[in-house]
Amino acid sequence: MLRDRRFPTAVPGRASRLLVPAIGLALLPFGPPGLSAQDEGEPQRPWSLQSEVGASAFFGASDQISVTTRLAADWKGSVLELENQGSFLYGEATTEEGVTFVNKRSWELGSNLSFRGFSRANPYIFGRGLSSFERKIHRRYNAGAGGRFTVLDDRRSRMDFSMAVLAEKTVEADRASADDELLARWAWRFRFRRNFSDARVVLNTEVEYNPVFDQLANFTLQYQSSLSFALSRIVSLRVSLVNNHDSRAKDRGARSNNDGRILFSVLGSF
Repeated sequence: MLRDRRFPTAVPGRASRLLVPAIGLALLPFGPPGLSAQDEGEPQRPWSLQSEVGASAFFGASDQISVTTRLAADWKGSVLELENQGSFLYGEATTEEGVTFVNKRSWELGSNLSFRGFSRANPYIFGRGLSSFERKIHRRYNAGAGGRFTVLDDRRSRMDFSMAVLAEKTVEADRASADDELLARWAWRFRFRRNFSDARVVLNTEVEYNPVFDQLANFTLQYQSSLSFALSRIVSLRVSLVNNHDSRAKDRGARSNNDGRILFSVLGSF
């Protein structure tokens, strides 16, 4: 029987089979750094692309490993700014009896369109879709609009706050015993980015809190903080702390309202 409160452990064989192809996928699109990097004298391009592949492994009462992939594509024009992001997470665990099972499987797609006509306060619209095996969500869709307030934006640092309203539809994993849930939520977000050592080290933090309009105890909270170390203009190593909290997850049959992990990843940017 799986013991919920004991730390799972990683089997080196399984970790190698997942990590080696993952790192290869992260580096494949970019080739040698000197071929893809821009010279400092070239004008800044309006678009940027990031590809990330990471993994985490644990050991203890059971073997456990998870692999995540993420792709982000941003475009900045003179008036509009478009941010797109997609991610996929997959994890397996093995009990002391040798039974292997899937304990994580989720994906998320999202897009934000901001109007950059003002210096500090800018309106934006957004839409997202996700699925989460571990949180017992078959499908969740939301869309909304709000404003972003930029407190700091220079060559080394960026800090902004966002406030929005959104409409959300959740289809539970056990669709036979539950109705679809339609909710209206607030969406409050904080982002902070700081470069060190001429951008060779980058700290990123993002927190998003989404309570229901008239039920503040019903909320989702997403937290992510990462530290990236540049190996070249294109390739970086990153360590991330990610935590997702859904106050209704256990009501849907999940083992916990909290889903947190520490990830070690390879990041490619161009």
